[in-house]
Amino acid sequence: MELVIRDASACDAHSIAELEKETSAHPWSEDSIIHDITDNERAIVIAAFLGDRLSGYADVWSIAGEGQLNNIAVTGSARGRHIGQRLMEELFLRLREEGASEMSLEVRVSNTPARRMYEKLGFVNLGIRPGYYEDNGEDAVIYRKDLQQC
Repeated sequence: MELVIRDASACDAHSIAELEKETSAHPWSEDSIIHDITDNERAIVIAAFLGDRLSGYADVWSIAGEGQLNNIAVTGSARGRHIGQRLMEELFLRLREEGASEMSLEVRVSNTPARRMYEKLGFVNLGIRPGYYEDNGEDAVIYRKDLQQC
């Protein structure tokens, strides 16, 4: 089945909210997702589909020449197919088109698969944000990528 990545629409918000519930300790509400899709001019929200099923999504804000990744998630059944990587690569293209020169994110210290992917994509580890995650006080690793480099 071919992977299709496109702009998320308000019609996708419910499925994205369900994916958030599946993958996040503090999922974004459907209203927050709809806001980013329809009203937040700084937000880029993209969705990945295998056939007609949502397989992943990503939400980034483009502010002052920098992309800040808010959320990225892939369904459990679609993991291992490089969908997260494809979503990130699409975000790089979109951010460059908007004139962004870098992208940053935070990720749980314990999220080894995501950290490997970010490092493979050229993100540099800038350090730790102690106690960043409210649900359990876990530290976050801060990553940054120069979007001007390939």
